[in-house]
This record gives sequence, C-alpha cells and structure tokens, in this order.
Amino acid sequence: MDGDANDGPGESRTDGAPRQRFQWFHDVRTWIHARPHLHLFYKVLVGIVGGLVVIIGLILVPLPGPGWLVVFIGLTVLASEFHFFHKIIVWLKAQLHRFWDWAKRHGPKRLRDAADRGKADVDAAHTGAARTVGVRARGRARGANSAHPGH
Repeated sequence: MDGDANDGPGESRTDGAPRQRFQWFHDVRTWIHARPHLHLFYKVLVGIVGGLVVIIGLILVPLPGPGWLVVFIGLTVLASEFHFFHKIIVWLKAQLHRFWDWAKRHGPKRLRDAADRGKADVDAAHTGAARTVGVRARGRARGANSAHPGH
C-alpha cells in the first residue's frame, strides 16, 4: 500500500518510483502547491500554527518539561513551508554536531557515550522530519516530485 507509515524509504512502488513515508501528505501538499490561492492560505496557516508552537515552547522553557523540544518542533513545522526556518534548522543541527564533537573530545566517559547517541539522534530526527515534509537533504538529488519550502 502506498504511503504506509511502515514503508521504508528505500522500497519501490510498482511503477518503480521510491516510496515516501506519509505519501498521502506529500500528495496533499503537491495538490495545494498547484493552487496559488489555496497555497497562500496553507502557507499562512502553517505560519500561524508553527509560530504558536514556537511561542508556547518559549513559554515552557523556564518550566520543567520539554520547552526546547516544543520550540524545535515549531521550527520544524515552519521549515516545512519557509526556507528561512529550514536554514535555521540546518544551522542548529550544525551547532549540535559541534557541541557533540566537543563533548566527545573533552568530556568524561559518560558524556562521550551520550555524545555518540546524541549526534545519531539529531541526524535521525532531522532526516525523518525532512523526509516527512518533503525537504531534500543537502547534497541529495532533487526528485521530480520533491516539495520546496518557501515556494
């Protein structure tokens, strides 16, 4: 079945094209992007929802709980439609990699072990989010149906 959440990214459909995770979401976004007025409404809606999630996350930061996680989720929502926020996500990923590399070189054994796991988790989360929203990873060839944030 096309678009099954359990489908791996490397599997192929019967027409030879690679399956995408959440194919239905990709199809809906392609349909929306083909209609300028609907696309504008969708983009404004994504901006409002993503902005609210970021604001709620910033309010939660000083409280116990996942404040920064909520901020990053909001940025990921915004990055699905706005190229500027995608650049922020890529920059944050680079900063996290720098931190994990520093922690691996200078930290105690426990921190070095956490650095390996943290770096892998950041890569997996970024790749999964990019695949879900249709953003192509840096250096990967652009497919005919790939969505472009900011368009």
